[in-house]
Amino acid sequence: MYFSLFLGPGVRGPHEDRRAITLGIEQAIAADAAGFTAVYVGEQHFNNYEPYADGLTMAAFLAGRLRRAYLGTSVIPLVLHHPLFVAERANLLDQLTGGRFILGMSSGRPREGKAWHKHDLAPAQRARLFDQKLEVMLRAWAHRASDGPLEFATDDEHGVMEGRMMPASYRRPHPLYAIGTNTPAKIAEAGRRGQKVHLGPFDPTGAARLATLYRTSMQEAGHPAGLIQENLGWLVHTKLVLVGETDDEAWKVAEHLLTGPMVIAPWVRRDPGQDGWPLRKIYEADPGEFAPAMGAPESQGAYLRRTMVIGSPETVAAELAAYRDAGLPHVHLRFIFGPLDDPDVFRRSFRLFTDEVMPRVGVDTMTAPGEGQG
Repeated sequence: MYFSLFLGPGVRGPHEDRRAITLGIEQAIAADAAGFTAVYVGEQHFNNYEPYADGLTMAAFLAGRLRRAYLGTSVIPLVLHHPLFVAERANLLDQLTGGRFILGMSSGRPREGKAWHKHDLAPAQRARLFDQKLEVMLRAWAHRASDGPLEFATDDEHGVMEGRMMPASYRRPHPLYAIGTNTPAKIAEAGRRGQKVHLGPFDPTGAARLATLYRTSMQEAGHPAGLIQENLGWLVHTKLVLVGETDDEAWKVAEHLLTGPMVIAPWVRRDPGQDGWPLRKIYEADPGEFAPAMGAPESQGAYLRRTMVIGSPETVAAELAAYRDAGLPHVHLRFIFGPLDDPDVFRRSFRLFTDEVMPRVGVDTMTAPGEGQG
């Protein structure tokens, strides 16, 4: 399997910002040493989630500290940015990492634009703007100074690029990039275009259905087998993970982190009839129908199963192996969540994962770019 680390902590206020950032850097370096495929950073604003806010700046800091792991963004809400500036920064990160950078981008969600100049964009407008800006980036990456000025226009930007994109990317013609989406139509479109895709949290059946759609779309478009295999290897799907020595210990910690008195905005609600139920009982109850990753309401049990993996090393390894067996070998893992009063809670969980879970399921290595690709 491939394992990627996602630095997506939440904080309760500015007093926890530095602790979250430094703990994330510590964990990124440990993940690199442990054989993780990639370390991902995100982008959030004004909401106490991912308090480093600017994922591209955080990635630049990590670029000189990761020796083997790829470095990625998951995800940049492209609609909020000027496409040429994103392309330039992606090229720089590609150079700094020697081609081990992957730019994850999406059209964003309404709350990601809250208090921004684009906060009122409807979903269809965001999707259109994303496609426009990605097209500008692809044109800019392919452009040469000898081609003359490059004119571009989107619904919110227009201008002319004179000269060349600099720096050039290490990979040619551009860095690796992926589209963050949970929408079947967009996944199929990306497959037809040979583009990489990043998914949110799904149950094994739902994720396998999308992986099959993605693979079939690439095959029907006639993409070479090597590209199809590479793209399926980057089809990450997201999980929050907590490992304890035993199942009982893991659930006790999870109860504190997700529902305890120090949690300002509890992750867990109780459905009717579940008053007083512990977290583990909710998780093990009949989940009913699973919703799409960011979609319609579902039972709390379904939400927990779709987003979290909690238990002993044996339990966690078995649950992750179910995704591998369903054709989804790359898991995107969050280890830091809940109150940050005791960072050793997250260190213990991470250590158990690297020492006991990874050997149980096996770790694959993503091929790094060879010399001379720049």
